[in-house]
Amino acid sequence: MHKFLRFTAALLMLLVLSIPQALALTDTLVCGIVATDDLALRPLELNQRDAVSVLDLVYEGLFTLDDDYAPQPKLAYSYSFISEGRRLEVKLREGITFHNGQELTARDVVATLDYMYALSGFDSDLNSDVDTTDRGLYYSTFYSIKSWEATDDRTVLFTMRRASYGSLYALTFPILPASEVGNDMPSGTGPYKYDGYEPGSAIWLTANTGWWKRVPTIRYIRANIYSDSEKALSAFDAQDIDVAMTRSINASRYSGSLSSYSLTARTRQLEALLINRAQTLFKSDDNGQNLVREAISYAINRSEIISSIYQGMATVAYTPVPGGTWLSNESTIHDIYDPLMAASLLDSAGYKLADDGKRYKDGKAFPTLYILTYDEPGSTVRTNAANKIKEQLAAVGIPAIVSTKDRAYVLMKLKSADYTLVLAAFNFDVNPDPGFTVASTGACNYTRYRSDDMNSLLTQLRSSYTADSYQYVMQLIQDQFEQDKPYLPLYWRAGALLSREAFTDARDIRELELLRGVESF
Repeated sequence: MHKFLRFTAALLMLLVLSIPQALALTDTLVCGIVATDDLALRPLELNQRDAVSVLDLVYEGLFTLDDDYAPQPKLAYSYSFISEGRRLEVKLREGITFHNGQELTARDVVATLDYMYALSGFDSDLNSDVDTTDRGLYYSTFYSIKSWEATDDRTVLFTMRRASYGSLYALTFPILPASEVGNDMPSGTGPYKYDGYEPGSAIWLTANTGWWKRVPTIRYIRANIYSDSEKALSAFDAQDIDVAMTRSINASRYSGSLSSYSLTARTRQLEALLINRAQTLFKSDDNGQNLVREAISYAINRSEIISSIYQGMATVAYTPVPGGTWLSNESTIHDIYDPLMAASLLDSAGYKLADDGKRYKDGKAFPTLYILTYDEPGSTVRTNAANKIKEQLAAVGIPAIVSTKDRAYVLMKLKSADYTLVLAAFNFDVNPDPGFTVASTGACNYTRYRSDDMNSLLTQLRSSYTADSYQYVMQLIQDQFEQDKPYLPLYWRAGALLSREAFTDARDIRELELLRGVESF
């Protein structure tokens, strides 16, 4: 063989060996998760992200979310809103059995909800003395539903707090057998079942050969437990695990690798810049506008922050609805970074740029803005982002100082409206309703935004019980958000799912379901 041809053949063989291969039928998938040594496998109470993704293979809900983030029936066979959306009737699939051999009935759904409600500590008005961290993972379910009952073995009837199609998102919690709702490692109906658990070491799952859909392709899953993300990444580098889940920006080093996949995992954490509308500098005029607020929005380069601070581990946001989902209004997704426009708006507001590089109005310098923020334990990434925003504001003549405090202090300042700017994160519920951040009475409306139009749209959203009407109103909400800019969404934090081998064809990889699709690949 010609020397060049021999070299080419060898090179092609090397590339083939380097490209990740799909797992064989009987393979074990070994993943690395970050969890504490006292991890308890109680799915309704668990609040550790990676472990929830593993248990997502063991349990199923009445509904699931597809690749467009739209709710679809799962253990539910059919559903119908009745009484103008005030009630929801759900019919269960027949022939579904738990891992313990018991048949799924409506009584199991009721028992699961009863247990969740007891965990939440809610009274009839949704008041609770239980700390939110102890209410269980799914306590927000009860913001959508008021009561529930089994009308026969296959039917659950819900009375709704909100006659909204969005309530279906709340019904994705895991259904447990009535006899095991309070147990550790209770049975589920999912494609995998428990095969062992050693605290601080590993969780073992095995395929549920009696699963109602099909026999899972990958037979065994082992989740090795690590104390932090860097140890999990080191295990991935050492080829001790096939899959690693992480939010660490260090995962960016795997992008473009020929020996592994790096999949972006969507989270529900929206990073946003909050502007205190109660302060004179930022108060709206009679038309609801404020030129200084507008200038700040044009001065911020989201893409630069994502690339330089987050190493690509985030996706741009302009409204509180993620792009690429069935609810997204694509017309609101466009880059508004324009420092020349920002400078022009400041000029129009009377703040003219002087020879000393500062802006003045009526002889007074533009006031220094304080950007208050906080960091997650062991990270300085949000402080770094705040400093980048400070640089971008300075480029258009707005002076700023960054102050990093603990989260409790920042929250106190937000609640008392004693701040100028805050860089913070909103953690959205599975239900995409943004009302908690923009309704006049929203619990997290820290900017003191008030809009009768927005309030009216939110009322419509919460009484839209068809998919079409819900989607339509949600898109109008995004139009209103773009017009009013209640706060400045910057980017959705992203995680990474690192894999040495292909194991899923799910298009939408998202937190709390990072292993979705492994059962049918």
